[in-house]
Amino acid sequence: MIHRTLRKITATTALVPLLGLAPAAAQVIDLEGRTVTIVHNASPGGSTGLISQLAADAWSQTMEGNPTIVVQSVEGGALSRGILQVMNARPDGRTLGWVAWQGSTRVLDPVERQIPFQDFGLIGGVGGSVFIAHTSTDPERGMNSAEDLPQLDHYTFGGYSPRSGPAIRTAAAMDMLGVEWSFVSGMSGDTPLEAARQRGEIDGYPVTAAYYLSTLAPGPVAEGTDIPLFYFTAPNEEGTGLTVDPSLEGMLPFDQYYEQVMGEAPEGPLWDMIMYHARVTDPINWLVVAPPGTPDEHLQMLRESFAEALESEEFLAGAEELLGMVPTVSYYDDVQAIVDEIANTPEEMRQLQRDYISRMER
Repeated sequence: MIHRTLRKITATTALVPLLGLAPAAAQVIDLEGRTVTIVHNASPGGSTGLISQLAADAWSQTMEGNPTIVVQSVEGGALSRGILQVMNARPDGRTLGWVAWQGSTRVLDPVERQIPFQDFGLIGGVGGSVFIAHTSTDPERGMNSAEDLPQLDHYTFGGYSPRSGPAIRTAAAMDMLGVEWSFVSGMSGDTPLEAARQRGEIDGYPVTAAYYLSTLAPGPVAEGTDIPLFYFTAPNEEGTGLTVDPSLEGMLPFDQYYEQVMGEAPEGPLWDMIMYHARVTDPINWLVVAPPGTPDEHLQMLRESFAEALESEEFLAGAEELLGMVPTVSYYDDVQAIVDEIANTPEEMRQLQRDYISRMER
């Protein structure tokens, strides 16, 4: 499995063999008395900025030289401006990136517009979001329980952009279930999406587990006006299906839901695409990188100190309070594997995703 949760890591010494790192050598850049800037590529005050600030506070205690670490928002360009600022920064140890990267769909761009993530100094990644498909209760249309979905005449769902893993997977899942669908874009975040659902503009949307548990479950679901359908997670240990999330009692991951309502296990290109996103999208919402050309010895120090910082009680407690869940942290070897898989995505998989994006843009 190419991800591991923070709670499974108990000591920095246990991490070093996993990272495949030797102790940092004398060529580590001297950061004592310096300021290191972590650039993120989203708006200030959002989850990207808040989680990167939380990490910066913990990382400043573990990074060699104990530099001052500040966080800078560089938004715009469909999240590209911040990424490009890190890519073009001097590899002097004073700039790092904590970026919402969307690697699985950026690889669909023309070659000249693709960002070469494999050229960055890869450090780690943070993510682990679980997305839940749900729909408004509608007795007149026969929608009274999750099992009624395959008989629904049409499902309208919303999201920020068709170029997102949750949106692509939701559309593919509806096709596998034989449900006609349409997509409404331009709504960023769970709160405006839920407002649109309550206004009747959409039937549902792929909601984060944190928002579902804090807002939907005790509210619309408990009141009987909204129905959780299924959820998307990272692959299970065997790589044969999706992970069961014990916090989502009474719900099934999509593959188990599909088998329950369709009477057979999922298979075929659409299921392959869902599993592709489970492997490369879900483990990493935020990619943590250094500029290309950063010395290897310095990267080793950054990877080790990143691991130590993100297993600290300070970060764990703050992240759980902020996100409503303990995030999944991926370390260098796992991140490299994900970046490599995305770079080597078969053309058939790329085209299938492009086709879905085109359909959602109509």
